Amino acid sequence: MTLPQFLGVHSATIDAEGRIQLPALLRDEVNVRQPEFRFMATLEADGSLCLRSQNAFAAWAALLQSRPALDQRDRTTLLTVAAFSAPVKCDKQGRIRVPDALLNLAGIDRGKADTREVILVGGFQEIRLWSPGSWAEFSREARTGLGEGLDALLAQGELSPAGTIPRGTSPRDPSTQE
Repeated sequence: MTLPQFLGVHSATIDAEGRIQLPALLRDEVNVRQPEFRFMATLEADGSLCLRSQNAFAAWAALLQSRPALDQRDRTTLLTVAAFSAPVKCDKQGRIRVPDALLNLAGIDRGKADTREVILVGGFQEIRLWSPGSWAEFSREARTGLGEGLDALLAQGELSPAGTIPRGTSPRDPSTQE
C-alpha cells in the first residue's frame, strides 16, 4: 500500500453549506469514493487543524497513548487532543465539512464572508488547514529556520545512493541486494 503524499500550499473557500473543496492535487492522493473514507481533524499546538486519514489518526493516537499518563500535564494533553478532534466526512466530490467549533479554534469563521478563505498545506501524510493570516506567520517563521531544520533532520542519517541510512551502519550496494 502506497502512502499518500500530500504536498503544496492551496487556497480554498468555505461554501455556503460549510464545505471545503479539496484541491485536485490533494484529493487525488486518497480514494474519496470509498464509502467509509473519513479524515480525522485535530487541533494542533501551532494553531492549525490537522487532517489525517482514520488509519493514520488511529496510529498517531495509539502512539500518544502508548505510555501511561504519569502526571497531570500528560492527562491534560491527552484530554485536550481528544476534546478537539472530530471525524470529517469527505463526499464523492472531494468536499469536506469540518465542524464549526474546530474551525473557530483555528481562526476561521464560515459565518463571516471575510474569514471563509482557508489555506490547505500538504504535510506528506497529513493536510494542515490554516487561516490565511496564521499560515503567513507560520510560513515566514518556518522558512527562516529551514536550513537548520534540514541540517538537523539529515544529521540523523547519512545520504547514500539508496537514500538516507542510519548513522553507524554501512550502506549496501543496491546492485548486490537480494
